[in-house]
Amino acid sequence: MNFHPLQQADSDLLADLREILALIALASAVIASPKTPVIVARVAAGLIQNAAMAWADLLDGAPDEQAGDL
Repeated sequence: MNFHPLQQADSDLLADLREILALIALASAVIASPKTPVIVARVAAGLIQNAAMAWADLLDGAPDEQAGDL
């Protein structure tokens, strides 16, 4: 089976995105736990926000880059 380089990049991107979403879900569960100290919840919230914004920027630019390669 031959894969186009963009298909492989999409597959890698989706695999990475799946891992990031799993980490965001885990951090959200930690924040929601009533036994989590406030400082830990705030740090986890900051990490979630930074990860989500970085991935939003990355995914926002992905279609433009792929359209230019066609």
